[in-house]
Amino acid sequence: MASAVLDPVEELRAAPTQQDADGQPVWAPVPLDPSRPVGKGNPPRARRRKDHRPRASHMEVEMRIAEAQLWIAQRLPLALMREKATQNWGVSNIKTISRYLALARERMVEELISDRRRHQAEQIFALNECARRAMNAEQFSAAVGAFRVIAEIGGLLRAPIKPPEARQ
Repeated sequence: MASAVLDPVEELRAAPTQQDADGQPVWAPVPLDPSRPVGKGNPPRARRRKDHRPRASHMEVEMRIAEAQLWIAQRLPLALMREKATQNWGVSNIKTISRYLALARERMVEELISDRRRHQAEQIFALNECARRAMNAEQFSAAVGAFRVIAEIGGLLRAPIKPPEARQ
């Protein structure tokens, strides 16, 4: 029997918040009371711990993913991302944090692919501004380089300007 593929957000909502020394998730034990028949009240509901945090809502998961995207865009070290996740989200399970980061990376790639034209336009606009400043400063080689990159982004220039050097 094949297991159903879970939505990544639902999978993160159901992830444990703690892990043991071996990196395995820690789930609160729910003991059975052998003196009572198994039913609605057996196993008994566990008392909540003082540091209990309820399951993350869809909005919280989306906010965490967006925050992880920001950290990735800032190129923070993985250890710092894990530390920030523990502080901000109350999640110390490395596997759960890794899932958030993987989903954030995946969404960043999807956004880049889907909004490619917009990204190209933004880059061309920024390079035009760079070329204009270079010309005002009489740095014409920098301006020519910026225009060359604009042509590459726009698809007007496919081959390198200089032929490759011959190997001897």
